[in-house]
Amino acid sequence: MFVQENPLNFRTNRRLRLPLHGLLVLAMRASPALAQSGNYVLPPVILEDFGVFCPDEPVGRIEAPDTERGFIDLVSGNPPVDFHTDVVPAELGLGFGMRFRLAPGEATRMARVVITHPPFGTPPVSRETYAITLESDFTSMTQFDFDETYEMQPGRWNLAIEVEGGILLSHDFTVVPADQSLISTKMCKGPALLS
Repeated sequence: MFVQENPLNFRTNRRLRLPLHGLLVLAMRASPALAQSGNYVLPPVILEDFGVFCPDEPVGRIEAPDTERGFIDLVSGNPPVDFHTDVVPAELGLGFGMRFRLAPGEATRMARVVITHPPFGTPPVSRETYAITLESDFTSMTQFDFDETYEMQPGRWNLAIEVEGGILLSHDFTVVPADQSLISTKMCKGPALLS
C-alpha cells in the first residue's frame, strides 16, 4: 500500500479511480467485448479488496474518451474500502470498486479497466473503458461513484481488468435500491463528537 509515493488517484467520470504513476497513461486499442463475467482473478494480477467506498472529492481531471462523460477525475490519496460487500445501494455519493496489483516481481504493464453496467446516458452507454498502468509495488483502484441519479441503475455491474487482450480480473456487483441496504452515506460521517 502507498500514500506518499502516489499522492493522486484517477476517478473516471467522477466514478472510477486508480493510481497515477508519473504521467504514463497510454491509450490502448479497444478490446473485444467482455466474453467472461463473474468473479475471478488470474495471475499475475492479485485482488486485494473490493466493496463500497464513502464519498470523496476530485482534485482534477484528464480526458478518457471511452467513458460516458469522456473524462477521468483525479482524487488525492489511496482510501481503503469502507464496506466489504458486492451488494451496492444506489445512493448519490457512494462508490464501489476494487483494489488490485501485479504479483511481486512482475514488470509494469499497460492495461484497461472495463466496466459493464445497465444502460444509461444519452445515447445509452453500457460499457466504459480507460487505460491504466499496473505495477507490483503499488495498489491500483477502480471505483464507480454515483454522481448523478440517472447512473443509479439497479442490476448486475461488472468491473474488469484487461491485460494484453485478456480479462485477468473480473468482479460482479449488484446494485439495489438504497432502501434495500443497510449501507448509507450517513454511515460515512461517523459519530458526532461529544464535548
